[in-house]
Amino acid sequence: MRRHALIAVAAVIAGLLAREELLSLAPRYGFLGDHVDYVCWGRQTRSRGVLDLYVTPPGTCPTFISTVGGPQLVTAGSGQRLNYPPLAAYVFWAQGSVLAALDPTQVANTLTSRTVYALSTTIAELATALAGGVLVRLFAGPVAAATAFGLIFLAPPLLLDGPFWGQTESWVLAPGMWMVVAMARQRWLLAGALWGVALALKPSGVLFGPLWLYVFLFRPARLRIILGGVFAAVVVNLAALPFWLDSGAAWLRATYLSNYVYDLHWTTMMAFNVWYVDLLLTERLDARAPLLGISRDAWGTALLALGIAGAFLLARRWEARNPDRRLLGVLPAATLLTLAAVMLPTRVHSTYGAFTAPFLVCSSFLVPYMAPGAVVMAVAMSLQILSWQWGSLLAVHVLPDEHVFSPERQAARRALREHDRPREWALTLASLAAAAAVAAGAAVGPRHRPDADEH
Repeated sequence: MRRHALIAVAAVIAGLLAREELLSLAPRYGFLGDHVDYVCWGRQTRSRGVLDLYVTPPGTCPTFISTVGGPQLVTAGSGQRLNYPPLAAYVFWAQGSVLAALDPTQVANTLTSRTVYALSTTIAELATALAGGVLVRLFAGPVAAATAFGLIFLAPPLLLDGPFWGQTESWVLAPGMWMVVAMARQRWLLAGALWGVALALKPSGVLFGPLWLYVFLFRPARLRIILGGVFAAVVVNLAALPFWLDSGAAWLRATYLSNYVYDLHWTTMMAFNVWYVDLLLTERLDARAPLLGISRDAWGTALLALGIAGAFLLARRWEARNPDRRLLGVLPAATLLTLAAVMLPTRVHSTYGAFTAPFLVCSSFLVPYMAPGAVVMAVAMSLQILSWQWGSLLAVHVLPDEHVFSPERQAARRALREHDRPREWALTLASLAAAAAVAAGAAVGPRHRPDADEH
């Protein structure tokens, strides 16, 4: 067996073993909330059908929680209607059906339920890694491509986001990474269809909107790029057609217009970005609160716009310095844009750092100067995903009005928060420095020599 095949096989085995171990730990140590909601939605599709997901709340479901005395069966769930787009509804229906077949009681937070609901993310993570390998193979040899595949499949942010947290960022990453492959090959209609799949799985698919603006501005096939965007809309609406016919725009309101996560008016949802600096300095967590007379949300939008412009400039500079690889400029552009999206706006969740991982890996092969920052960023993003376990984080304990507590309780809460403040500063500064290092690596990376032997 050739070297690149050995690397790929070893990565698959190691990745599956790591996921198996994390799944065994998840019922006791993993995050509970999202997993329970997923199981409740899956149960709802079994009892009332998949088309009911946007119409009525799912109710609660039996859940095992970890206590000092051992697992205890309780009733849990947020009771929120499905806030994922229609293609995800079918995935929850499939997962609910599998869980019902394996466990007729359909109890949440068991090893069985965790494994069933990790099947889709594991498949998506594998697809993401395959796309990363194919992307690197466009400009490097098979060993580099296999290494990129392995690094993505074993990337700690993805391991922690999927099997341990129980989240689904990989649902967006899988079609998103293949979309970038299609863009690098100038297959705009295919790229648009893949973007539509991402948008039909999670609202986070809008993350790739700025990348489409980039290719529209700086690629000649503008008509086909516009048609690619049309294809994306067609894919979303085809997935939503049964819901359009059954309950009208209920799915659109629940997913994109009045998603309940929008009601969490936090400057940062435990993401150690620029807004965690603001939180540490001011202890203000309300994104609507003014800063220098302007709401923090507005500042976040302005910073994001500047970050997008900066990503465009750096990617274009890289293309100008590497004209023989100009079409690959979508890769550093995607990397810098995803970084901007998690580091600059308000209301960013700690798990969103996983969106950057595969792009950082692939860009490190194309622009090696980006690699040091990418390594630090991977560590910082992994710790960020685990930050919900830190019980004294400012982002967990700061309330809009601490005066609802007695003076004694206020003092106790402040002492509790002070305990973690040094490592919050350390992780925030490390994240910001790593992001800056990645951007600097893109700016100063050496020109490619077309006569270099890469294969």
